[in-house]
Amino acid sequence: MMQLSSKTHLWLAARAMLQERGDDLFRRWDRARRSFELDDIHDLRVSSRRLREALAIFGPCFPAKSLSRVTSRVKRLTNILGILRNTDEAILYFTELVPSLPTDNIDSLRELLDELGNERDRERKNLKSGLKELDPVSLRTLFSEACNRPLIFVETKADPFVPIHLFLREAMTGHEASVCDLLPQAVIEANVNAQHKLRIVIKHFRYRFELAAPLISDGFNELHAVFRGYQEVLGRLHDLDVFADLVRDRFDVTAAGLLLAKIAEQRHDQFTAFERMLVIDPLADLGERVRGLL
Repeated sequence: MMQLSSKTHLWLAARAMLQERGDDLFRRWDRARRSFELDDIHDLRVSSRRLREALAIFGPCFPAKSLSRVTSRVKRLTNILGILRNTDEAILYFTELVPSLPTDNIDSLRELLDELGNERDRERKNLKSGLKELDPVSLRTLFSEACNRPLIFVETKADPFVPIHLFLREAMTGHEASVCDLLPQAVIEANVNAQHKLRIVIKHFRYRFELAAPLISDGFNELHAVFRGYQEVLGRLHDLDVFADLVRDRFDVTAAGLLLAKIAEQRHDQFTAFERMLVIDPLADLGERVRGLL
């Protein structure tokens, strides 16, 4: 990526940042197609989300039609990759749970694991065929064409000559406001929906903050760790909620009781960790800390 500074004009920085995100996606796509390993598939999914966030931010800087075509194809890739992750996480979680359960519950849980294993096999086959249907070469061509057509001397929603640091500051204000709006409800332990929404907002906020990394000489890693910590603890809460729904759907009331109790206990521990984080690194201060670095 070209050398950027906080004063670099938006149109130059947007093209460079998009190209960097695109290069990362296509590199990881090639690796995932060759290895088909879980970690590589996960890395590709995250890379696709980061690129989609960059496309959303810098959309006003490029022709809408060409960028929309790229966005829709990257979104399709993200969706194809997402299904397998949920099943793999469930298998890992319930496998680790087996040794802590009494004999009466183990047989039922092993039946669930067998079902999930069969689902994963089907999903892997679907993922393989889905990845074959998506053509990274044609997408790269579309992407390159879009990046090479910045809107400079036409009227746009964003001034192409504004310094990139000011543009990114403004691009993060919406997520900062959403965090503050959701927080009063998310700190209520039983409010699963608010915590889920907060997780998604923080994830997108983090992706936008990551775009600013080349502009920040000191302090980025420390604040990035805060974003990552919140995303991880809220992600774990969400996973446990998904696992609890899975138990309710596939077990009778008697068999589900002990499993749900264990999940509830672990969820409470995660929520307690979330509360500790709020004291150490208040979420309401994230926006101000980001602006302080930019």
